[in-house]
Amino acid sequence: MSTLSRSVHYARRGLGLLTNLALDRFVHCNLQVTHRCNFRCQICDFWKVQHEKERELSLNEIEILTDKLAEYGTLAISLAGGEPMMREDLLDVIRIVSRKHFPIMITNGWYVNKENALALWEAGLQEISISIDYADPEKHDAMRGHTGAFKRAIEALQILHESRHSNKNRVHMISVLMDDNIEDIERLLRLSKQIGVTYMVNLYSYQRGKKSERLPKRPVSDILLKLKKAYPHFVSLTSYLEQMDISSQQNGIGNCQAGRYFMNIDNYGNVARCTETTDTPVGNLIAESPQQIRQRLLIQQAQDACSQCWTSCRGWVELMHGPNRLRSWKEFYITVQPVDSLSAKVYVDV
Repeated sequence: MSTLSRSVHYARRGLGLLTNLALDRFVHCNLQVTHRCNFRCQICDFWKVQHEKERELSLNEIEILTDKLAEYGTLAISLAGGEPMMREDLLDVIRIVSRKHFPIMITNGWYVNKENALALWEAGLQEISISIDYADPEKHDAMRGHTGAFKRAIEALQILHESRHSNKNRVHMISVLMDDNIEDIERLLRLSKQIGVTYMVNLYSYQRGKKSERLPKRPVSDILLKLKKAYPHFVSLTSYLEQMDISSQQNGIGNCQAGRYFMNIDNYGNVARCTETTDTPVGNLIAESPQQIRQRLLIQQAQDACSQCWTSCRGWVELMHGPNRLRSWKEFYITVQPVDSLSAKVYVDV
């Protein structure tokens, strides 16, 4: 694809996503392309359940899914797992998704190298996040259940940053905020700045499966907001950080909009409101129509009073529609600009 064709394609999809935001439609979908994983993270339970590789969505099924999702408009589709880079045909998956949507991805970074990093961008990947939870390599490795995880994650960030062919391609370091790593955040901010990538946090969620309640035990919002003012490449939305303490201290944020603005599709095509509710799917998008699925999601969203989590995917989507949407839209616009152009304007008071 030529540079001009790529720009036109980007603009067309961008207009579609903005239209969905303006009209209160779906804007995000988490697509679990595999549940397989090479790590054994303490804060995840996907790897604890046996999943058959042969039953994972085929490329043909992923094409059916993305075409049906396009009936909702242009979406940001997060390719997730497990570890998505364990799929041998991941580049083909990205090519299919990028035809009508914006593919983004979260990975542990283990399989990233110079060759496939460039191929990921060329295939149409828009954004990638590498998970690092501690500034201490040994603590990160212990959390992830894999020796060398920290080193490989840092190398992956460096490679991805150096290989992206457009300033529109975003590379994030992302940390799960828990009960024992608030003191690590500034050190990770400095490290991500040194590498040249942006930084985000995601509040820990324990609802799915049997996981420990490892939310922060003390107020963290003020700490994070001060860090956001000091480090312009800290791109988590201000409104998201402001509500961290409310979520931790009051068992979540009420009026969750999962199922209305965003959804989750597992590696078999089953649709649920979010990653926390995969055990109560509303149907299968391969076998059923987008209209049927949307209607059931809306009914479940209206009936389910779940409010336990305040994850970044939920926060981003809801805050782009909420009462502070003008501030969130401004921050979002600023933070998709080239990293070198980021300034203190990232922290916007409206």
